[in-house]
Amino acid sequence: MSKAVTIKSPIMYRQRLQWLLWSVLPLLLLCYLLGFRKTAAVMNDYHKNQRLQQQGALMADSMQVFEKKQEAVARWQKQYLVDSARLDGAILASINSRCDELGLQFKEYKPLGTSSQDIWTRIVTVEGPFHKILQLIFQLEQQEQLCRIASIKYQNLKDGDSEVLNCSLYIQNVVNKK
Repeated sequence: MSKAVTIKSPIMYRQRLQWLLWSVLPLLLLCYLLGFRKTAAVMNDYHKNQRLQQQGALMADSMQVFEKKQEAVARWQKQYLVDSARLDGAILASINSRCDELGLQFKEYKPLGTSSQDIWTRIVTVEGPFHKILQLIFQLEQQEQLCRIASIKYQNLKDGDSEVLNCSLYIQNVVNKK
């Protein structure tokens, strides 16, 4: 009469499946903590560095463009920079000789002074035909590059029976203060 006594009851298939299901969750959490989180951090760093590299390249390009623009402005400023010692002499001589060549009559020269940005402005009034005045402006500003014409004021005046065209040129130069 011996009867076998089992201390452990047999585990059913469903119970084993439930234990297996509940053991997967801690296993996934452990994998996340050990590997997935580190991989995600490395990927985030990679994308961040890639964005920074692109921004750096764009910044370098924009700095090159900025430097080129600064050089262009410096060349323009140097072109119209006038030493204050010879401020009017060369310009007046050139205007006078050009007026004689073109058959214009040099009427008036009036200095207006220097602005707060160190720009010397003068008014020069000449009389003559329109196309000759345009030639004078072109020669002063483009060919000789002595000054910049800031503004032009035309007046058609009656001189007895005839009409004459007066033109006031507002001439500007940047003053070089050394």
